[in-house]
Amino acid sequence: MPKDIRLALKEIGPDGYKVRHAPAAPAGRSARGSSAGGFSDEPRREPLGPDQLTKSRYMTGVTKNKREMWFEARGELSPDVGDRWRMEQGNLVSKLAREEFPEGTFVGGPPSEAQLQPTRPLFEVRFSVGDMTIRVDVLRPAPSDGWVLTEVKSSTMTSRSSRKRARQDVAFQAYVLGRAGLPLQGAEVMHLNPEYVHPDGGELFARTDLTGELDEQIQEAREKAPEFTSVLRRDEPPNLWPSRACNTCDCPEACHDLPEHSVLTLPRYYYQGYLDELIEEGKWTLEELAGHPNLKPRHQNYIQAAQAGEPFVDRSAVESALAELEYPLYFLDFEAIDYALPPFEGTSPWEKVPFQYSLHVVEEGQPLGREEVAHEEFLGAGEGDPRRPLAERLLEDIGPEGSIVVYNATFEKGILEDLQEAFPQWEDRFESYTHRLWDQGEIFQECHYVHPSQKGSWSLKTVLPAFDPSLEYDDLDVQEGMEAVVEYSRMISPETSDSEAREIKEDLLAYCEQDTWAMVVIHRELSGLVGREPTAPIAQNCPYRVEPPTNVKAESYRLGSAIPLPLGQMGRPNPPESD
Repeated sequence: MPKDIRLALKEIGPDGYKVRHAPAAPAGRSARGSSAGGFSDEPRREPLGPDQLTKSRYMTGVTKNKREMWFEARGELSPDVGDRWRMEQGNLVSKLAREEFPEGTFVGGPPSEAQLQPTRPLFEVRFSVGDMTIRVDVLRPAPSDGWVLTEVKSSTMTSRSSRKRARQDVAFQAYVLGRAGLPLQGAEVMHLNPEYVHPDGGELFARTDLTGELDEQIQEAREKAPEFTSVLRRDEPPNLWPSRACNTCDCPEACHDLPEHSVLTLPRYYYQGYLDELIEEGKWTLEELAGHPNLKPRHQNYIQAAQAGEPFVDRSAVESALAELEYPLYFLDFEAIDYALPPFEGTSPWEKVPFQYSLHVVEEGQPLGREEVAHEEFLGAGEGDPRRPLAERLLEDIGPEGSIVVYNATFEKGILEDLQEAFPQWEDRFESYTHRLWDQGEIFQECHYVHPSQKGSWSLKTVLPAFDPSLEYDDLDVQEGMEAVVEYSRMISPETSDSEAREIKEDLLAYCEQDTWAMVVIHRELSGLVGREPTAPIAQNCPYRVEPPTNVKAESYRLGSAIPLPLGQMGRPNPPESD
């Protein structure tokens, strides 16, 4: 997949905003999408030196940590594909926002003396004070003398964290502008309106006035900025160890030498508020943590698995969960794209639009080889709205009875509820689907099954190797959800050649199918672990039932000592060759 993502807003019409991938820039020139289509002559921003405290570096420092800020300033922390997708869409939103100020002038650098007379709005204005440099989205004349700072955000500002970040962002700019001597009379955030429905459901942009509400955040900037500029001038990154920040740090070099399993890999412990307490107590290794009063059963299960080097299985909990399933089983996975600018009639900013699904169907009593399990799939084609054809096909593929197995039900449930709202004629069908959802991921989220290789994670990609190491996502050209989003947008773009679009289509189909087949494999092996034939109800006299040894507790035993069968043959005497 191309590392650079460049988007252009090519069309604004009643059907939606058409965002397409920009072609590669000619030699010696950077391609930039303009707000009205085509490309503008605005140059891409040249990165500043690593000792300069920019707005983005300041935000990394206050929302993450100083070590990540240091590496980011030196280009050693690159945004992932999801961040790049959002950043490019943010650029398009910023350009479109300028149309709200028709008298405005693009500056793109330091303003001239004449431009600093508050007579018309200015775009992309750069100010530098010492080691601090900011670029203001919009400076507009205040009703009285002076200026109003307008920060453009591509978010909808609905979450508390997004509102907090926006305040910190604007406060740092206000602090620098004050140091530069600019008479600032007001500050606001111009963001996407979460209530907007294209094409005529209100205004695309909303404004949040922050004038007089940033004293606390400006004081924070006043205190943090000198510290951050000092860090950026260093030749070596700061050492944060020991610190809560070590749990989420993405730095290319760790500043600790903890073992593979430690307090930082305890499942979901970071969010429980006890991590700081353990840091103060100096307890980092599993040996030091064992039996700690703040640990929940899932943490103890993880510690037991990691120390034994073998999976931990809460047999009773897994068996109880699997007993809830009703046949046929529909293993379902959606892929959905979200645009800052609504792409279709009836959609809102950042609304998730499903464009693909994979569905494996398991009937009661059937063999579970890959060639024997029915597979259905859908992938949208062209730039049109894929929701209706996807919905129609899904209604054909999923029958009126049986459990719909998903991994992390929140996402799939949200997609089904959106389809229910978009197509009221099928409301009852989609509502029934949401009631039939069964979340396979809960078994791993609650640590009823824990493999040491998961290192505290319960994502599908970290769980799968414990059940079938041969199923590798690394072998696929599309390996995760945001890559699928970007590749789909490339596939449907008119700028993409037919041959490349066909290759992308095959990559997307392979990726989505892998997700649902992974769930089938996990279901098959979990069923074997608890002595349940994977395509039949639990029966006391099941010929394939595997009982734990007499010296191991039935409700909780480790795989290695309890079931001496090779992986892939648990509870099944003759697995199909295609397994």
